[in-house]
Amino acid sequence: MRYLHGKAKVNKGGKIAVTISKPTRILILSEKDFKRYKNNQTFTYYGGEKKDGYEFEAPKSGFWHVVVEKGTYHKPVEIKASISVTKGAVNTHSSPRSLASKLDEADEQLDKLQQKEEEEEETTEGN
Repeated sequence: MRYLHGKAKVNKGGKIAVTISKPTRILILSEKDFKRYKNNQTFTYYGGEKKDGYEFEAPKSGFWHVVVEKGTYHKPVEIKASISVTKGAVNTHSSPRSLASKLDEADEQLDKLQQKEEEEEETTEGN
């Protein structure tokens, strides 16, 4: 399976909006279920086959993985996708960002976002 991957920290009631360039399957998974997905095990997800995007409301606070499938291993499909996090999110004014095509890229994006939030908190505390 080929896919794009993103990860967001969202509070309960926060929303993750996913936009896609072509119809495909969009999966929103918990940490546990994303590990199961990667290991080809049975998993639970929100979403499914979507034509033009998907908006997900988090039922609980935590990290959520966004997976946009790019066809099969032997028949990949070129798809562009982005996610934005709104309302109830840890960072309530995040701008849309591209999904990573590798897990390392997703972790790097999340680390940069967390570092930026920490810098903003330090600036606020200093005033």
